[in-house]
Amino acid sequence: MKVRGLWRRGGKWYMHTRVSGEKSARRVPLAATTLEVAKAEMADVRKQKGGEGLPDTGLRPLFLDYADGYLKFHTSANSGKKPRTVAREGHSLVHWKKSIGNVRLDKITKPMIAGFVKGRLEAWATPRTANLDVIVLRNVLKQAQEEGLIRRLPMEGLKPRKVTTPVRQFLTPDQFQKLCEAAENCGKNGRQLADYVRLLAYSGARRDEALALRWEHVDFQKRQLRIGADGLSKNSTERYVDFNAELETHLKEMEIQRVPDSDWLFPSPRRGENDRAAKTLRESFKLARENCELGWVGFHDLRHFFISLAVMAGIDTRTVADWVGHKDGGVLIGKVYAHLLPDHRRQMAQKLAFTPKVIAARQNHPEDAKKFGAGANQSSGSTPATGDGIESAPRKAK
Repeated sequence: MKVRGLWRRGGKWYMHTRVSGEKSARRVPLAATTLEVAKAEMADVRKQKGGEGLPDTGLRPLFLDYADGYLKFHTSANSGKKPRTVAREGHSLVHWKKSIGNVRLDKITKPMIAGFVKGRLEAWATPRTANLDVIVLRNVLKQAQEEGLIRRLPMEGLKPRKVTTPVRQFLTPDQFQKLCEAAENCGKNGRQLADYVRLLAYSGARRDEALALRWEHVDFQKRQLRIGADGLSKNSTERYVDFNAELETHLKEMEIQRVPDSDWLFPSPRRGENDRAAKTLRESFKLARENCELGWVGFHDLRHFFISLAVMAGIDTRTVADWVGHKDGGVLIGKVYAHLLPDHRRQMAQKLAFTPKVIAARQNHPEDAKKFGAGANQSSGSTPATGDGIESAPRKAK
């Protein structure tokens, strides 16, 4: 059955149509594989011709080339993306280029993406990693779409893999003390590592945020620590952490022993004549946690330690959220971070009362509430704390 303006060559369908002002008809390739689908697609192209104009039929770049250009652009300071984000995207794009590098942008399909995800999972990547890979691909193709190289994103309708978030193990104050002692005995950089571990625990700073701190960010007069002043924090905004007793004492001790020729709280041990901050203390930290048999502890667990103790001290989640840089007013802290010590939960349970006499006694005469039952005159239920609620970990005697 012949259809006017519709042609088939080598198993591919094409539409021939004229554009006003052009002498010859233009051949528009169709994605259809059957006659009926080709007729429907031809009708859609005709509608587009009357509105947006015919699609550009020029060859699109190979994904390999376009991804390299994408990374090159975003490596520049004008792109607005943080270097750490670009580095993570580059790592993911290595896998994408191996899979679809020789495919042109407009030929990337949902089955290709689904096949890539399946292959990643079979290669022992986690579902979360596979989901992040798809997000990176979407970022690249979104830019191509904005540049008019593709009409729609091929991953539309593709459901992300289900991710099960493991329950984070809580670092107890005793374990924190063991970690600090192990850090101090961890080679020539032990003192710096111990200072770094304590700062993370007493301020709630993220790993890289702490390494980026300069002494100009420490305000002893206002009793505040300024985090994210370089604009490279996770949400690109700076914040202030008010001193608790442990944080203030720790910073004063660090200032006394600071390196005189460096502006950084944690200068690089190999900075030479240039004043550079330490890039990472990961290897020393790994050795320290193995020496104290706490191999599961990561840098983020110290941030979790800060938040949990602050919550148990009765500090409102909005204030804690401001200290740690959450923009949700404390919602995430309530859902994820407020894992409480068993002793704290038991103390809180003692405050729960169902007898009217007990409730009235607590409201009107707390000193008389003892005779109505154990726990009737319990304290606020917080663990022993100093300053603004951060539990003090005794230091190793010097």
